[in-house]
Amino acid sequence: MADTPFVEVIDAKKEYVIGKNSLQVFENLNFSAPDGSFTALMGPSGSGKTTLLHSIGGLELLTSGSVRAGEHEIANASESSLSEWRARTIGFIFQFYNLMPMLTTYANIELPLQLTSLGRSERKRRVKAAAELVGISHRLRHRPREMSGGEQQRVAIARSIVTDPPLLLCDEPTGDLDRATSAEVLDVLQKLSRGLGKTIIVVTHDPEAANYADRVFNLNKGQLELARGDK
Repeated sequence: MADTPFVEVIDAKKEYVIGKNSLQVFENLNFSAPDGSFTALMGPSGSGKTTLLHSIGGLELLTSGSVRAGEHEIANASESSLSEWRARTIGFIFQFYNLMPMLTTYANIELPLQLTSLGRSERKRRVKAAAELVGISHRLRHRPREMSGGEQQRVAIARSIVTDPPLLLCDEPTGDLDRATSAEVLDVLQKLSRGLGKTIIVVTHDPEAANYADRVFNLNKGQLELARGDK
């Protein structure tokens, strides 16, 4: 794991204006994730964990402050450049998989590659490599309804890494899984960080899930504190 931050959030403020009222989520928040690190963000519901994750991924813009991921400064980017950057840089993994129910595992994994100029043979090579990496090669012809929750999440992870992004943003990736299956999915994420050097940020409520991370932060009442690991 390198010491150089791949993700850096500086003096971040996020508030929502609802009519004449405003709701402040956090202010003066600073956060960084070293290149190749596995970081967990914990905290109670409504503390702003997902908002911070979305801000890092450019899905939400901060009220003020800056976010940099890789060499990209997000705050001043246009939506078109953000979309192109996300496609190259980030793999998103969510709690409920978001697979297309009518498509096979192969086709679900291949979806992000359909937006690239890669030829059919290269897309096939990447799909098979991603599936093998997460242990789902034996299910390439199956559809989501024919698979367990853990298998579906493996498909979602394979889909997120098939373009070889350096950053994975995960929002409660094990929240819908039992303990044993959660451990299997977290083993995969840990392997992607330690073996392939992916920078991974996971939002979770689960202390056992957080134990897989190199660094753990708690976000509560707008304050972000390091609970374990190096800054």
